[in-house]
Amino acid sequence: MLYRLWLFILFLMCGVSIFVPIIFMMENIKTIYLISHPVLFLLAAVLIRRNAHLKKYFPVFFAFFVSSLAFSLSSLGPFSSGPGTTMESRVFNLLLSTLLVVISIVLLTKISGSDMASIYLKKGKFRLGLIIGLATFLFFLVTSVPAAIGLFGGREVTLEQLVAFAPWIAAFVFFNALREELWFRGLFLKKYETFLGVELSNFLQAILFSLAHFLWPFTLPFALIYLIITFFLGLGFGAVMQKTDSVLAAILFHAGVDIPVILSVFSVL
Repeated sequence: MLYRLWLFILFLMCGVSIFVPIIFMMENIKTIYLISHPVLFLLAAVLIRRNAHLKKYFPVFFAFFVSSLAFSLSSLGPFSSGPGTTMESRVFNLLLSTLLVVISIVLLTKISGSDMASIYLKKGKFRLGLIIGLATFLFFLVTSVPAAIGLFGGREVTLEQLVAFAPWIAAFVFFNALREELWFRGLFLKKYETFLGVELSNFLQAILFSLAHFLWPFTLPFALIYLIITFFLGLGFGAVMQKTDSVLAAILFHAGVDIPVILSVFSVL
């Protein structure tokens, strides 16, 4: 039990080091950190793989390298200055980020010798996943307009506006869901489970998923509420992925959750 606790803390600190410190850094220091951080994880993974006693930890530390590299590429890319001020620019920027993250994860997973099943890119329990994914997606789709207005400060929108928004919102939520489900859960869950078990692994990824959504400009009360919400959503997405043994249901679930949020954002542009 103590062994698992120490590993949990170690993995938690590694994950936190990817997403949290740059929030508090000046721009010049941030750039240096984003360049050096994945290099340090790669060196650690290589050294661990060469050590007969530590080799079993290589998949986890290589995953941290991949995650850190994806984050650095996204943060240092041409769209890193902001999400954009129009629907088109926001979707385009997210598409670029999604391509960088997903391609990095897939290619480096194959280079490391692992298969796509190790990151949940497989059929799994397809029927169960489709039922869970579609049910949750449709629920959030149907309730998206009142949720966008009541929970996220969106404006009233006409039917004509909804029709115009629909393809942009669909593109945004599915790009984001694919990116984040592979990045926070697909890449890590099976690797964590080897050492921490199913439940503790899901708990760990939910903490990191929540912390990665922390934004410095938030006021403290809202930031805490946002962290709590994203933590429980992370638990739900992870449980669905583990239950269905595939990324499909989690992507649909995640995309549905994002609909009212993105609708509220687009309604005020």
